[in-house]
Amino acid sequence: MKALIIPTASVLFFSLLMGCGKTTTISSNVELTGKWQLESIVQEDDTISKPATTKGVMDIGLNFKDKGELEGTTSTNILTGFYETAQQNTIQIGGGGTERAETNWGNLFVNALPSVNLYDLKTNRLILYYENSNQLIFSRVQ
Repeated sequence: MKALIIPTASVLFFSLLMGCGKTTTISSNVELTGKWQLESIVQEDDTISKPATTKGVMDIGLNFKDKGELEGTTSTNILTGFYETAQQNTIQIGGGGTERAETNWGNLFVNALPSVNLYDLKTNRLILYYENSNQLIFSRVQ
């Protein structure tokens, strides 16, 4: 019995250690697929919350579809594109959209999206990391 305590404690400690940080390996896009709505943006430790929706302005969201297809909305535009994930939670996002003037909130999102390179996925929460520790924080819609 005593011989099992140290190996068990070592495995538990290693599991806890691996659970810390912003990267957890996800084996497929299945958990990422679905609709996500932008709730806040973190830039240099400053959190900017989603403003109230006004007439003519859309909620910002992304729809990760099967086979790497991506659709979404900015504050005033529609976007389409692709995404590709790899080990260590790396992600590449690309595409384009319509070109109507954005709100300040929309500009923050549109300017950050091309720089996204990591993601973290937790229950009903998606964080896209860009430019080191800056974050786009989404909640699951579907």
